[in-house]
Amino acid sequence: MSKRENPERIERLGAAGFSLVELMTVVAITAILLGLALVAYDAVGRRGALQNAAFDLQGVLNQARSRAASRSHPVWVIFHPQAGRSTPDAGEGAYLVLEDVEHRYSRDPVSALGHALKKSDEVSAVYFLEDYGGGARVRFGALTPGSSAGYKAPFTGLEAQACGFCTGSPPLGAVVFFPNGSARFVDGTGVFLTSPNQSLAFRNQEGTGQYLFAISGPAAYIAAFSP
Repeated sequence: MSKRENPERIERLGAAGFSLVELMTVVAITAILLGLALVAYDAVGRRGALQNAAFDLQGVLNQARSRAASRSHPVWVIFHPQAGRSTPDAGEGAYLVLEDVEHRYSRDPVSALGHALKKSDEVSAVYFLEDYGGGARVRFGALTPGSSAGYKAPFTGLEAQACGFCTGSPPLGAVVFFPNGSARFVDGTGVFLTSPNQSLAFRNQEGTGQYLFAISGPAAYIAAFSP
């Protein structure tokens, strides 16, 4: 029997294969699709980081209000809009939750504001915005600071600010939720403010998205807006 291949079989195999040009075309198309997928994934990640940070803050504020009512002691949420894990004044921002079990910080707000950004017997949680999205993708701040266009009733006219009640350098401030269902705002010097409503804002570093928060002191009502 001859060991030579059947010409018809060789022709069929050649017809079923791919030429070098065809293979290179497939590889190029695959690379383009992969690149587009990575860009889309990164965009989704940026939106997700901002959204997750906003949802966490809204959850923390709502939980602080509930804990104050159910446990009959004030709960403080203290904000450091420019703090980071390694620096108090050059980061994306951070905030902590302080349990005032002994009801002493309402008489001594400065001591409440002096708590470090780390968990302790009284500090039940600490959040750093640099932890969202694997990098500095989220920070305190509004895309249009001073604008009231992003707020709806009952907060129409409230101005967008990184932290409306935070003062000082670096800025500092707090929202205090009380067992009676109300909330008060404290500035960076430890003074309780008389204003009934205040604002907070998160934005992404690309300047393409933001979340605006509004807090009503008398009712301790929290609302979030994403214009």
